[in-house]
Amino acid sequence: MADDKQLDHLIGVLYETAIEPHRWSEAMELCAHYAGGIAAHMLTINKQFNQPVFSVLGGEIMTQENEGDYVSHYINIDPRMSMMEDAPVHEWRSCQDYLNRQFVAGSEFYQDFLIPNGGRFTMAAWVDDGLEEHTVIGIHSTSNNDLFGNAELIAAQRFSGHLQRALRLRTHTQSLQARAELGARAIDALTLAMLIVNATGIILHMNASAEHLLNSKTCGLNCKVGGLSATHPVNKYRLTALIIQATGYPALGGAMFLSDAETRQVFVTPLPAASTFAQDWQTPLALVLVMDAGKTLSPLQFLGKLYDLSPTELRVASALLEGKSPEEYAQEAGVTMNTVRSQLKNLFRKTGTRRQSELVALLSRAPPLRG
Repeated sequence: MADDKQLDHLIGVLYETAIEPHRWSEAMELCAHYAGGIAAHMLTINKQFNQPVFSVLGGEIMTQENEGDYVSHYINIDPRMSMMEDAPVHEWRSCQDYLNRQFVAGSEFYQDFLIPNGGRFTMAAWVDDGLEEHTVIGIHSTSNNDLFGNAELIAAQRFSGHLQRALRLRTHTQSLQARAELGARAIDALTLAMLIVNATGIILHMNASAEHLLNSKTCGLNCKVGGLSATHPVNKYRLTALIIQATGYPALGGAMFLSDAETRQVFVTPLPAASTFAQDWQTPLALVLVMDAGKTLSPLQFLGKLYDLSPTELRVASALLEGKSPEEYAQEAGVTMNTVRSQLKNLFRKTGTRRQSELVALLSRAPPLRG
């Protein structure tokens, strides 16, 4: 076992894996050494299909190739999984308390896989258990090492909770990245010029249409030192005021014409907290849309473009916004509930929502794009 200084280092590496995933192998090796082992293997398993979805190894035994053999075959005959079946999260168990020498001598798993690859003794625990997945970690040692005892089990429990939180950070970070990438692709596909700015007007994201517009010398907008501004002094003041209003409390949207000729309008609206671009650590953000004056785009049309909704999905969304239930819409539209459920699933998937209340809340926050 190691000392508290090494535990602090281990915990630090665990949390750093959220932004540096390549350090998971290093984290596993540190876990193993802190608990008196020489290697550690962690596995996240999908409960519905009983299939591994994340596997990481660190330490002095096995190789990536052998790890692949384990995930593809030996996991199915690993007797240690049965020893962990009824264990609660964070309860560490040692194999010698469940599997005797006679069993090991006749076990294909031990004789054909674990021992030839340098392993022998294991202590393991479930370190997380969610609705869809659960994660187990095993700390390994060789036959030349002492058995895992109470001191090693206590040491493992000291980092077990931190490992669970690091895993949840990993899941959360992956979700944010996937949603942000989806959101970026969605707004980049629009012909409508869209920008995301913070309270001081610094541009955090803009689509191709907005970039093309800002490159035009006659558009009435410019980008200086990364900030969005208007070229005309009066417009500059009004745009700054709209951004402050959209990022203040209460956050309010507004609109303005860009030039004396009133040929272009700018809409500034609060970026919803549930947006893929809004992170917990960020200050409030604003969504800026630029369109030619005279054009109209209803909130639902805007959402349809933003999330690539089909006409049928838009009709379902419109009915929900009007306060109708899915059953009422199905009856009015003359379609089956299975059809409506399928359309709702598409709406949830495309908008990143999980339930009807979240979807309606998102739809109701559409920016006011009518002149």
